[in-house]
Amino acid sequence: MIFPKLVTWDVWKRSGHAKGVYPEIYYVCPPKTRDPKFWEEVADYYKVTLEVPIDKIASKIDKPIGGLCYAQCPPFWPFLQGETLPDDGFPLLVFDRSGTSHRYESGGIHGMERVDEFHRIELVFMGTQEQVLAHSEEMQKKYMHIFNDILDLEWRMAWVTPWFMAQEGLTGLADKGSIGTIDYEAVMPYKDEWLEFQNLSVNGDKYPKGFNVKSQSNQELWSGCSGIGLERWASAFYAQKGPDPDNWPDAFNKIVGKLPDGIKFL
Repeated sequence: MIFPKLVTWDVWKRSGHAKGVYPEIYYVCPPKTRDPKFWEEVADYYKVTLEVPIDKIASKIDKPIGGLCYAQCPPFWPFLQGETLPDDGFPLLVFDRSGTSHRYESGGIHGMERVDEFHRIELVFMGTQEQVLAHSEEMQKKYMHIFNDILDLEWRMAWVTPWFMAQEGLTGLADKGSIGTIDYEAVMPYKDEWLEFQNLSVNGDKYPKGFNVKSQSNQELWSGCSGIGLERWASAFYAQKGPDPDNWPDAFNKIVGKLPDGIKFL
């Protein structure tokens, strides 16, 4: 699927992000009007000075209707909101790699590890509690195969409470094997630190309840998600293997093949 990249307030209220996401989102504000005359002084100012009049623009835009995608999966859920799904449709598995997520890092950006705009593949799964936990275990095996047998990374797993659960006072639910997040961390040899480069979450009934999604037999629905941050994968891989393909694992090179020539600069 293609998930929306503009997330409105009604989505964040239902997903729980509205309880504390404000310092880190990029807000989206529409113009107060499309009338060219209303914007004439802005255009004229630029024509004369060749500078964009930021203050004038600020006075002509309306209140924010939401923000750019912060976490990839919440804007997916309105697709199911208020719907009843047949039991034979579970587990529901959804894959999205259509674009970027955006987080205001307030000076914390550096290299590829932490950027304001990053590319993420998002995997969302929903079903009974048993189905969701079983799918999480299967995904853990797949990640282990990729990180060990293909990328040949030095990595570890950490069980953590998702930030949105901590915000809502749900830390007591984050018991290992049930509701919570697995962070995958890779060692960064050049600074002797560990980088969180992958996650896998079981979110319990949070999203099905928040968006009023039901099953045909009215059994409790759970969901989970996993965000694959491509810049984080690249950071971990380059830090451990370097930029020279000759030093990359054979299994990885076999999949990638010969890389095209990059852009050259004088």
